[in-house]
Amino acid sequence: MSKRALSLLLAAAALFLCASCAGPDASDPLDPPVEYSPPVPATPVRVVDSQFTVRYDPDASFNPITGTSANNMALTPLLYEGLFVLNERFEAEPVLCESYSTDDGLTYTFIIKSGVLFSDGTELSSRDVKYSLEQAKLSGRFKGRLARVAGIETPDTRTVVITLSLPHGRLPVLLDVPIIKSGTISSSCPPGTGPYALDETGEAPRLVASRFYRDPDTAPVDVIYLGSCSDAQLPARFLAQEIDLFWSDPGGDKNLRLTPDHDAWYYNTSILEYVGFNVRSDILSHTAFRRAIGLAVNREEIVEEVLGGHAIAAPLALSPKHPLYDGAWVTPVKDVSSEISAIFAEIGLEDFNSDGYLEYPGAGGASQPFVLSLLVHDQAHKVAAAEKITDALMSIGINVELVKLPWESYLKALEKGQFDLYLADVYLPADFDLTALLAPGGALDYGRAGSEEYGEAIAAFLAARGEENEASAARELCALIEQNAPIIPVLYRQYAVHIGRNIAKGVRPTQSSIFYNLSNWTIALGASG
Repeated sequence: MSKRALSLLLAAAALFLCASCAGPDASDPLDPPVEYSPPVPATPVRVVDSQFTVRYDPDASFNPITGTSANNMALTPLLYEGLFVLNERFEAEPVLCESYSTDDGLTYTFIIKSGVLFSDGTELSSRDVKYSLEQAKLSGRFKGRLARVAGIETPDTRTVVITLSLPHGRLPVLLDVPIIKSGTISSSCPPGTGPYALDETGEAPRLVASRFYRDPDTAPVDVIYLGSCSDAQLPARFLAQEIDLFWSDPGGDKNLRLTPDHDAWYYNTSILEYVGFNVRSDILSHTAFRRAIGLAVNREEIVEEVLGGHAIAAPLALSPKHPLYDGAWVTPVKDVSSEISAIFAEIGLEDFNSDGYLEYPGAGGASQPFVLSLLVHDQAHKVAAAEKITDALMSIGINVELVKLPWESYLKALEKGQFDLYLADVYLPADFDLTALLAPGGALDYGRAGSEEYGEAIAAFLAARGEENEASAARELCALIEQNAPIIPVLYRQYAVHIGRNIAKGVRPTQSSIFYNLSNWTIALGASG
């Protein structure tokens, strides 16, 4: 492949340990749905070199199944492919899969593409797919999403049959798992089928266009250079164009202090930020009271003032970017204040002693004050969001004590039920499976809000097949959660890709792959020499 003047955009989106109760796969892990933020002021930046350099961790693995480095895992879509890739609306698009079928949602048959070669020149077979999925099910960042895979068979070299323990109507959305060559799980960079391969023969490792890739035009540049730096060094290295592209979490701990004069693309994730309840608390056992709290939360204010507009307000349990989502499902409320007041009157709450906060009506006319604790991890954006929620609740007469704890203490408090309310993130798999939060015995059901009813609704949502049935099941699940308020959805998070001003065009990152639609990407670099 001849070297071009136009170069590849590399972005990095991390599968990270959410500041909640789960890792990259909580059960695991835009229109246009990708949001582009033009820089201010819009002044040109001089391109200073002919190399496109991306951030990586030199001491960490590139193994896409067992690797833990966020920076390196962000590079893996260049090196590896899955049966499918997710687009901006969390829909599965085939990559290594030529076709698939299922009659019952329990047994799926996948036909893989022929003539696909690994970076070492060997041909992809069904055996490699089986091996990769089985390894991913055992451990690593994809383990949770494959929990219902009961068995994998390979009748021939191009056929993979997956049997599930429970029906699932949208299994392909979970199958963007990277495929590696059979027998190579212990390698730090096993052979993959992606357009690039890791080259460690020179003075420094780099990514080079794979000579075995089936479509060489997919790789817009022959070489992608790898650069390492600390978080503290990153802004200066980026400004000097020593690092050309990196990803960030707008809700993360790092204050990068970037110059505004660069390009950024924000893309949607399935990371749900929500308020959970300890329903063992007397007052919080009231469904109506929990609904009142949900009505008081100003999601749009949190999105705009805490996250700078880089999140999606979520009035329902599903993301507004989910392909089945319909805003008409949200129950209209003409007057929020009147609705909240009616709920308080129904429960019998009133400010009996005129101290500005609600009390229970007690025996013999005595009032019973109460204070609710709101537990939050002491991460900056979480605390800021929790403060917004605290202020909103206190403004309607609910006395709230905000409890900010470091991560380990926060987890212990959740596990021991030492809270009334808590604010958390959960990285849902791409099928938006809420089982861990709301099914009986769910791993993240710290407040014991889960029930058989929710579990059945979630199972029906996941099992539904056909557009009409899927929409109906999604609507019923959202309605059940909205009406009973076992949790209060607040927002769905976004991540960002940052690139030097005027360097990149055609960028369309998704949660599944920052390199989605790679063949249409171009990067303008300076002259060599």
